[in-house]
Amino acid sequence: MAKGYGPLSGLVVIDLTQFLSGPLATMILADLGADVIKIERPDRPKASGPFLNGERIYDLSVQRSKRSVTLNLKMEEDKKILLELVKKADVLVENFKPGTMERMGLGYDVISKVNPRVIYMAISGFGYTGPYRERGALDMIIQGMSGLMSLTGDPDGPAMRCGTSASDVFTGLYAFGAMSAALYDREKTGKGQFVDVAMLDSTFSCLENAVINTCVFHKNPQRVGNSHPTSVPFGTFPTADDGEIIITCSRDAAFYNLCRALGREDMITDPRYSKAEDRRQHKAELTEEISKFTRAHTLDECAAILEAHDVPNGRINTMTMICDDPQIAARDMIVEVEHPVAGKYKMAGSPLKFGNYPATTYEPAPMLGQHTQEVLKEYLGMPQEEIDELLEEHKNMLKK
Repeated sequence: MAKGYGPLSGLVVIDLTQFLSGPLATMILADLGADVIKIERPDRPKASGPFLNGERIYDLSVQRSKRSVTLNLKMEEDKKILLELVKKADVLVENFKPGTMERMGLGYDVISKVNPRVIYMAISGFGYTGPYRERGALDMIIQGMSGLMSLTGDPDGPAMRCGTSASDVFTGLYAFGAMSAALYDREKTGKGQFVDVAMLDSTFSCLENAVINTCVFHKNPQRVGNSHPTSVPFGTFPTADDGEIIITCSRDAAFYNLCRALGREDMITDPRYSKAEDRRQHKAELTEEISKFTRAHTLDECAAILEAHDVPNGRINTMTMICDDPQIAARDMIVEVEHPVAGKYKMAGSPLKFGNYPATTYEPAPMLGQHTQEVLKEYLGMPQEEIDELLEEHKNMLKK
């Protein structure tokens, strides 16, 4: 049955997405109660692993709480079924290259005629305008082209990609926000609309001060690794037990607290360190003074001392450490579901907490085509005989 819990309950979403940016955006909608109907090819290729009991772990994560319907959109009959589902939908999301949906006869002009109230979210690498609009893109390509990689890494090292698919994630979050805004606009106007979100735009917009500084000073920012271009101290420091602790003091008051934590109140009045500009000029000496202290204490000891003196700090957690962190547990940020094939598994929960909906509900990712019959009956009232014929066509397709 359609989902009925959460701030977006009652919302119907047709999900034609793949890879990460699109599936992430629709996963957030599903987390908030929307009925996300994922349209998949009956012959979906088996992508790379790892796998859990034969189910791809990547899919178990980003496809959670959705319903899977298989349609072959190269067949006219299946296209008609999709358009019938669009009539019942509030949102359609796709992340093909611009022009792909048009070539299938499913562009916004067609979709909007079928349902003028639908929000059509088009996610792509470069958007529907501009000289790059026909190019495909993947996360690392966009990280590089956006300028993000030029800012990431050590000063004397090569440009580096982020440790997660940041461009996909930025884009998925922007797409979710844009869909929410478009739905609110529809409440005022009664009309749906086409929304164009590009990965390059989304990533570029997240480069914050690097963009404005470049436009103002016409110089490329330099990579600074874990340090900061203006704030000192700002970085990671080694501890006695081979850990690393982050210490950041962007204001004088925080630095003075750090001096007290180190037992070095003399540095408060030391002309090399007393003011922000002085600290920038003597970064190497100051870094060594702080490192002497951190190397003499364990990670836990450093954290306790710094916290007691109200110094901004944080440990660098490994993934096993953060997954066991009590704050993560307290915020229900690791959740467990049970899949009919993969069995029980845990994953990151939703960071969105709503007072009127205190407990987010999660369902496992669907198996391919798991809900085809259920959705076609529920939304279209399709007779079982027609559903059987459709599924038989799909079986024949797989045999070819």
